[in-house]
Amino acid sequence: MVFGMICVIVGIGVWLLNIFGGGFNWGRDWPFLLLVFGIYKIWDFSRKRRTRIGRTDKKGVKGILKKVEKGEMDAGEALSKLEE
Repeated sequence: MVFGMICVIVGIGVWLLNIFGGGFNWGRDWPFLLLVFGIYKIWDFSRKRRTRIGRTDKKGVKGILKKVEKGEMDAGEALSKLEE
């Protein structure tokens, strides 16, 4: 996430400094690609995090707690499953 944010900030800064000109110039417009890459990395990180948190919260933690409450699983086993 930090790498993506750095790419976005550097890309915007350099691109805005070089934008005053005409036409597409690779030497001038490369920061735009850095900006797009940074946005993609931030989006990818947030998507993976959202998926991981949703999976753990909805299925894993609740199921493990119910098994501990019913006595089907002890605390040590529950802890090891939560750390997976």
